[in-house]
Amino acid sequence: MNTEVSLFGYMLQMRSHLLANKITEIHKLRNHSPEPERIEMIEWRSKLFQHLGYALCEDFEKAQEYIQQWADLREQAVPHEYSLTYYLNSVFYSRSIILNVLHNEINDSTLPSSALLEILKIIDPLLDHATSSLINNYTINSYNTETDEDLIITLEELKDFKFALNEATIFAVTDSNNTISYVNDHFCKISKYSRDELIGKDHGEIFKSGYHTEEYLDNIWHLIQQGKVWKGEICNKAKDGTLYWVDTTIIPFLNFDGKTYKHISIQYDITEQKKTEEMLLKSEKLSLVGELAAGLAHEIRNPLTTIKGLVQVLQETTADKKALYSDIILTEIDRINYIVSEFMVLAKPHAVYFNECNLTDILKKVIYLLEAEANLKNVVIINDIANEDVTLHGEKNQLTQVFVNLFKNAMEALPNGGVIRVSTAVVNDNIKISIEDNGVGMSEEQVKRIGEPFYTTKAMGTGLGLMVSYKIIQNHKGSISVKSELNKGTTFDIMLPLVGNKANIQQFK
Repeated sequence: MNTEVSLFGYMLQMRSHLLANKITEIHKLRNHSPEPERIEMIEWRSKLFQHLGYALCEDFEKAQEYIQQWADLREQAVPHEYSLTYYLNSVFYSRSIILNVLHNEINDSTLPSSALLEILKIIDPLLDHATSSLINNYTINSYNTETDEDLIITLEELKDFKFALNEATIFAVTDSNNTISYVNDHFCKISKYSRDELIGKDHGEIFKSGYHTEEYLDNIWHLIQQGKVWKGEICNKAKDGTLYWVDTTIIPFLNFDGKTYKHISIQYDITEQKKTEEMLLKSEKLSLVGELAAGLAHEIRNPLTTIKGLVQVLQETTADKKALYSDIILTEIDRINYIVSEFMVLAKPHAVYFNECNLTDILKKVIYLLEAEANLKNVVIINDIANEDVTLHGEKNQLTQVFVNLFKNAMEALPNGGVIRVSTAVVNDNIKISIEDNGVGMSEEQVKRIGEPFYTTKAMGTGLGLMVSYKIIQNHKGSISVKSELNKGTTFDIMLPLVGNKANIQQFK
């Protein structure tokens, strides 16, 4: 566990009562009903912060079990007669308080951005688990009969749910024509539009950023019209032209005919998270480019040496040999030009756009790019790639970065030379790319930690390369699996959806 993450976990445990008291203060400010059994509620809320801290510094799975027990109100010394939203507010406010603490830590430069990402990665699913556990336990423990009093409580709960959604999320309601009928304050704040400017506008048009294709947005609309919930990340454009990212869940409401008559969108701002991911991606790319430079310099020096020697003898040769030598020189110059061009494609900044790309071509170019370094390290790359073109939807520069990274890792696992074999095979609607080496291999424990931030088996490694590669493949709706055995070698299998795969078309069109 990262040291900064563990320290933050210990801090949550030590300050759990202080943070729980803050929830009580918020509860009063929001004009909720009077706080019942104040001491018992503070103790109960304090336990949640303690469990979250335990997950950060000790054991995530054990913390899940503790939160499951915490959510069973029958077993806790808290009043049971209040609405579900009353208890859920404790989770919503806990999230807000933790985010405020993290914000202060970042501003004070006491917490690096890498630790921030890892903390959120651990805490978010636990808070979601707390919410779902509370709902499940509350539902199980509720009476099945519905009296007039129950109906009154239900209406009160609906009011509380609306309040909770408005406070904790970016929230909007849209009718069957995709016309906005309601937005909350958070929605107005992030979009920089007033409520009056938004009501009555087409939700699908006013926020178009140009990042997503028309087909991608149309697919979202069709899924909603079919009554299906859509979840994903969307890049929107604010009134002032700035772009922002939101993690979005769109939930359709159906009438008696099964048709969608309105839908709600529940969103969370992930703009900073996306910026951090982009920074990590650029950082790892620069590191990769630096590592490639030595091998490329050797690869360019070879044809330059050939050209220099041929130029020196050109004046002393016959006309027919001059033509031969000229052809060789031109061939070597073309080789240099190709190597430099491919290197620049990988190195230069570029916008990320998904479109159809040729996987076979990408893999062959990567092999060609790394052959010189492989030769220097006495490594043989065996190409078992299928001859036919394989087309998928993706971002070719990012895919190139992934494959370069995996080949580089394979070469570093062969300190005394060896063999790397790359192959492709179609599996159902997916293409499987296998990169196999007969190097030093990894233990079972090392394999389990592959892809974790800052975990590396290399003396000078950063631990970011595979984390970034996993993220890129995940964004391509693919997966990476690893098989390894000490002193026998390692195989990375990458699965990517092909063009024609229905799920793939829905995500990338």
